[in-house]
Formats: sequence, C-alpha cells, structure tokens
Amino acid sequence: MKLNNIITKSICFFCFLPAILKPVHLFAQSELQEIDPEINITLDGKKLSIHISLNEPFRWKNTRYESLKKFPQPWIGLPDIPNEIWFKSRADMEMRITDMMFIGEYEVLEEFKVASMLFGVGEVMGVFNTKNNLLKFDNLDYAPFYPTPRIVLEESIDMKKWNKVNLSDDLPKEYRWPEEIKIDLHISGVRHNFFRVKIQDR
Repeated sequence: MKLNNIITKSICFFCFLPAILKPVHLFAQSELQEIDPEINITLDGKKLSIHISLNEPFRWKNTRYESLKKFPQPWIGLPDIPNEIWFKSRADMEMRITDMMFIGEYEVLEEFKVASMLFGVGEVMGVFNTKNNLLKFDNLDYAPFYPTPRIVLEESIDMKKWNKVNLSDDLPKEYRWPEEIKIDLHISGVRHNFFRVKIQDR
C-alpha cells in the first residue's frame, strides 16, 4: 500500500460552525485497487473531532492480528494479554502465545483463507470472516491491525500559509481495521480558521 500526500479537506470555523469548503480525494496505489479515504467532522461544544476512514482494502501481509480473548501470563501479578499473529510482507509469519514465540510461513489459498505452518505448532488454517471482520485461527477470533500512516493536521487563516497543529495526544501506531482514526481538538474563543488533513506513508 502506497499513500501519497494528496488528500486535503479544508474546514472553515467561525463561531464553531464548520463548513466543508471542498472535498478532495486521496488516490493511493495498492496492489489491487485505489483507495478513497473519507473525512467526517463532528463538533460538541468546544471539542472538534475529525474522523478519518482510510478505506484500505483487506490484506494479509504486513498485518498484525490480536486475539479477542486474553490469557494469563506465567508470572504472578501481570495482566492477561492476547495472543498475537504477524503476517510479514513475504511468506514469513510469527505468533506469540503468552510468553512463547513461534515462527513459520504462510500461504494465501484464497482471498480470505490462509494456510500456515508454525514450527512447534504445526499446520493451522485461518479464515477471515468479512461479516464481523475477524480472523478465525486455531479456534480463536483475531482482530486485524494495520499500521497507521503519517497523518498531519494543518491550519491556516488565508489558505495560503499552513502551519502544523501540534496534537495533545499522539496518534496510535496501528488502527483496528476497518475502523476509523479519530483526532480530537479543543477550540476556545471565536476563530475563523481553515484546517486540512494530509495522509502519507511513514
């Protein structure tokens, strides 16, 4: 997946009333198709929320999966943790079960079906359910996580000079696919500013 910094969506604020000036789309090249992110804005009092749906297509490679069920660790006092699966860019994969790591290989049999061979575990089939967006792997449900691209929020008073907005909270390194990414801003006083969002590869 290759993301270009073409997406821009500008928002004008005056007395906290947002107005979308123009929609602009990001066309990013994947192996199969273009993607078209969407940006929605909500305003609750002085809290502005920007919701970014990347609309990335499903993929196996470069994806981490996390089990919904959590398991106790062998050390007393530590919290329960989920199992994890990493499908690498090629055919390599890793799996962590509590404190044990397993390595192996995987092969995509169908668009939503994968076969894996893990040393110490054996062969395991995985099937992705497009209705609940969960992977069934070794009788457990796993949620997919994609790397978060570089997202930059900028503001301007004239749409000519743009300044980066420093966010109070860092964006997560991953997001649960296909859920949206959310940016919250707190606005005080009457403002007449334009905001835009840029998305690009890290």
